[in-house]
Amino acid sequence: MEDLIKKFNDKQYLAIQHNTGPCMIYAGPGSGKTTVITYRIWYLIKKHNVDPSKILVLTFTKAAADEMKTRFRNIDGLSNMDKMRVHFGTFHSIFYKIIRNYYSYSLDNILNDRTKTILIRNILAHMKIDQYFCREDIKDILLDISLYKNNLPEKTIPQSGKLSIQEFKEILNNYEQYKIKNKKIDFDDMLTQCYYLLRDRPDILEEVRSQFQYILIDEFQDINNIQFEIIKLISHPLNNLFVVGDDDQSIYSFRGAKPYFILEFDKIYKDVKKIILDKNYRSREEIVKRANLLIKNNKYRIHKEISATVDKGKDIIYLKPRDKKEEKTLIVSIINELLEKGYLYKDIAIIYRTNLTTLSIIDTFLDNGIPYITRDQIYNIFEHWIVKDILAYMELSHDLGNREILRHIVNRPTRYITKHALQQISIDDENVITALLNKGDLEKYQLENIEELEVDLKVLKQLNSYDAIQYIRKEIEYDKFIKDYCTKKNIDEEGFFEVVEAFEEIAKEHADVKDFLQYVKDFKISIKRNRLNNIDDNKVELLTMHSAKGLEYKVVIIISAIEGYIPHDRSLGDENLIEEERRLFYVAMTRAQELLYISSPLYKDEKKLDISRFVLETKDDNRYKTKSKNHGEKFKNIVNKVLFK
Repeated sequence: MEDLIKKFNDKQYLAIQHNTGPCMIYAGPGSGKTTVITYRIWYLIKKHNVDPSKILVLTFTKAAADEMKTRFRNIDGLSNMDKMRVHFGTFHSIFYKIIRNYYSYSLDNILNDRTKTILIRNILAHMKIDQYFCREDIKDILLDISLYKNNLPEKTIPQSGKLSIQEFKEILNNYEQYKIKNKKIDFDDMLTQCYYLLRDRPDILEEVRSQFQYILIDEFQDINNIQFEIIKLISHPLNNLFVVGDDDQSIYSFRGAKPYFILEFDKIYKDVKKIILDKNYRSREEIVKRANLLIKNNKYRIHKEISATVDKGKDIIYLKPRDKKEEKTLIVSIINELLEKGYLYKDIAIIYRTNLTTLSIIDTFLDNGIPYITRDQIYNIFEHWIVKDILAYMELSHDLGNREILRHIVNRPTRYITKHALQQISIDDENVITALLNKGDLEKYQLENIEELEVDLKVLKQLNSYDAIQYIRKEIEYDKFIKDYCTKKNIDEEGFFEVVEAFEEIAKEHADVKDFLQYVKDFKISIKRNRLNNIDDNKVELLTMHSAKGLEYKVVIIISAIEGYIPHDRSLGDENLIEEERRLFYVAMTRAQELLYISSPLYKDEKKLDISRFVLETKDDNRYKTKSKNHGEKFKNIVNKVLFK
């Protein structure tokens, strides 16, 4: 036995040997936490003679639970029967098993994602506001509902970016009433119903406590209110809790996760043993060093100095392209150079703050023949109602016979045109504007509005894609329409304008409007072909900082490291949010094994951008590396612009 675990460092070995009582393992990036958990299970059974069936191992995804189970079962020294008796699962799967028998649930009672989406869409339609919500918005609404339920028993209403509080309450009420009427539950009900069942039925709680006497939790920094309340109920009074996590990687507040639970664990459990796993076996020394410089700026954290076990390697490569267009050109050149050096596409990850960035990168990769996969569901910005409105204006300017498009945008912004007036337009009318003017029985002010629209459409027809969008926003006053909508709903307008600006970035690459409209139609087909379906494919991976946690790549390229993007505008003025944004950047940095590039564009539409404060925090002297002549003559001029002086 001792020979088997000689490979562990002192702190790993100390964690593995832990027997009873609470134990908090603070595990830095690449510190071998999964190995520690699996060998601690092995040690409990082999050394402490714990009944395997009394051990429960919890994590947050099925993939993580399956990996943990597989790695444990590959350890020598235990019988296959003992290995099979340990319970591995997600919080949802284990808690569902607890409530399943009591409530007589089957899989047919569980709402799937498709049904939930349809349900919310129908509720929005009943409220007559469905035209303002695309698929991504519905996902956000479902996320807000989940956040509300996972905050139980606090019952705090989340601040939605797209709904007023009253609208959210109405949607939530209709959603819950549907489930009750149709005897359905969602994944969050698996948690809430388990909590109330264990709280209110001491007999069932005692059965569960007897079953699970040793509890191990992976990624503990991701736990939320309701999950922790259940764990406290089950683990009491033995409190044989072995929790592993990293407060510096707590990045899921939008799901209800709070760093409080990991940072205050020793106040909840006074007799806890605390161990810090501070050796990084993943990243080279320079990457670890600069990640340490970054994260130490957070005040609400457990102090730890992570050290690298891998050789020094190259320093971080900081890039300063002029703008996002040049940034994308530079990314292509870097990828080509890496391939020449022997790297594979699948060794490379492009990491960014929000999904809105994905489309622009995909556009560039398609143009340059770079294969890619996406870990996230691609945010198809062209499905957003605002983008649909703007595209409708552009399309109508080139197709005046399309009455459906006219109906879509004629009152966005409002021109006070009635449904009756629009019904007078025939499918045979070649010019819907002329038909509306002649047959719509319009009042003088309505006629003036449509005549103004007619002029606007003639102007739009002469403009390129980007200028057309600018004209729609400013001259047709679509920006004002967005602002008025947000004021009426008492919601933040920032997210809507973020969508518009991301849309504009794509339009810059497709000047001809007709070509751009065709590109939009073809886009859905192209993204379906490249959705992540085989992780072994030799393709560059595109993913958000949130999705990057737990992964590793030989090469990481972090893009758009500028103020307002990372940290995001919505976090400014709130130190707690700034600290979470810093943790996000830390997660992105520590995914890199060998090479790390960080890119900070200097300008947007001739407006100077500020380099992210997080980039500056990674620096302790003036030795800032940059790309050099290795890019070849073709990219020499670009590379000369990216030097940090």
